[in-house]
Amino acid sequence: MIIYNTSKDKLEEDLRNNNITRYIILNERIASLYVDESFIDDNLNKIESISWWEVSNPMSSLIEITNNLQDGENVRTAAGTDYIYKNPYIKPTGKGIIVAIIDSGINYLHPDFIKSDNTTKIISIWDQESNLKPAPEGYLFGSEFTREEINEYINRNDSSLSVDDVGTGTIAAGICTGLGNLNSNYQGVAIDTELVVVKLRSYKDRYAKGKINYEESDFLAAIKYVLEVSNRENKRIIINLTVGAQSRAAIQMSMIDSFNELSQTGKILVGGAGNEGNTDIHYSGNINMSDKSQDIIIQVGEQLNLDITLCPVGPDKIGAFMISPGGEQSYIINYTPEPFVYRGKFNLQNTSYEMRYIYPWVKSGNEELVIKLKNVRPGIWTLRIIPEFIINGNYSVYLPNKNLISPQTRFIDPSSGSTITMLGIIKKVITVGAYNGRTNSMWIGSSKGPAINRPIKPDIVAPGVDIIGPYKNDTYNTATGTGVSSSIVSGVIAIIMDYIISQEEESRNLLFTEPLKTFLMLGATKKSIYTYPNVLQGYGILNLENTLTEISNNI
Repeated sequence: MIIYNTSKDKLEEDLRNNNITRYIILNERIASLYVDESFIDDNLNKIESISWWEVSNPMSSLIEITNNLQDGENVRTAAGTDYIYKNPYIKPTGKGIIVAIIDSGINYLHPDFIKSDNTTKIISIWDQESNLKPAPEGYLFGSEFTREEINEYINRNDSSLSVDDVGTGTIAAGICTGLGNLNSNYQGVAIDTELVVVKLRSYKDRYAKGKINYEESDFLAAIKYVLEVSNRENKRIIINLTVGAQSRAAIQMSMIDSFNELSQTGKILVGGAGNEGNTDIHYSGNINMSDKSQDIIIQVGEQLNLDITLCPVGPDKIGAFMISPGGEQSYIINYTPEPFVYRGKFNLQNTSYEMRYIYPWVKSGNEELVIKLKNVRPGIWTLRIIPEFIINGNYSVYLPNKNLISPQTRFIDPSSGSTITMLGIIKKVITVGAYNGRTNSMWIGSSKGPAINRPIKPDIVAPGVDIIGPYKNDTYNTATGTGVSSSIVSGVIAIIMDYIISQEEESRNLLFTEPLKTFLMLGATKKSIYTYPNVLQGYGILNLENTLTEISNNI
């Protein structure tokens, strides 16, 4: 991933001159470069048109399939949509709105995505793993399937065009907008919205065997694609973020911020807060200049590789080194103005490492120290940190998302706070935590704030435990996670946008993220035993009826 400082033509010329031929220019500020493993990253520092670069970050699903259909909760109850569909006076159904699903794909033959005329609700599918047809224009991989092609396969009852092997994309799409054709009790939130679907490329065994991750570079290409579809169709779009990057306490800028279109009317981002509320992947502490050092203990299970990220707050500088279970020490990494990467090996463990000290990091303005352990061995590893320049003293250390690593890999003394995913922290995302509507309590896995120098996150919470939706092989299943909650809220936003358009001629002024977020906050249920906003529930629990009432009172 790069940030560039020149015209697209000049960037392309510079890349070609440096034998970089596979890239996607995502917008007028950022691009993704696709290079082989032998490529030397430091060469990017010599290209004048590149202001900044980093290796693509892994992302993982915010949805867990739970196989609990017998005790699951249907969407109509969870989202409160009976208020809409049984109300004789208001009929917003999300018509004219697109919901984008960027996940594991979709089971397009499921009856819940097929309208009464036997045609699909799906405008197009970009399957990043397919080679059946050409990629979308301007992209390097995958196949694009149009509505007409999907309809042809529906007519033949042929499921081979694009397959959702995981099921999380299908269930997210169905929660947002499923028709309930197989079972009307399992209808989605906004039944008349259309879908644009991206099946992300999956990668296995990055950190632990059998674990699947996605990549930020492919994800951002998907953002570009769904925005292009929205513009081509001339329709408003809600992008449902059901995959998340690593947690962070402090983020000032995300790559998503570089898409200027996302600040326009009718382009809305809704995302899960993260599923790291009880996963032991975050450590927080405070260090002073008088401290010689501090040790942070990490229990490592059966892993292939592991990334450890140190994030001080403010202008502080903290050095570090690793100590292996056998007592070997890595290099001590301290601040230098040159972007030098330290490389070495723990011989007793046969574990190699890379350490990169970035100061200031473009996304936060603070230090970012990343340690990558390759062929890491089980045992107790120690991260020893050393104060260099301290004003604030607070810091966080993060491991990858828990569903990408071994269950036994954890901080010995973790902190559950400040575990919002990087995408969830940014202002232009409506960030949704997960609530259990049946027990009237928070889901224990829902990530929580605070976010440093940012508004309270999450913004609201919504049901996200054992919610029923369409699944593989024309069945239904249940799912849990903040990606489920964001899917419910994405459907609710489609209903709200439809309602506002029907009520207000100058509705464009209200179809931005901030007004819609405000309406959700105003209408949210707030329990008297809590103070709002708070780092668990934000401004309260999703309440569709109250939200529509607040809108009608304020437009």
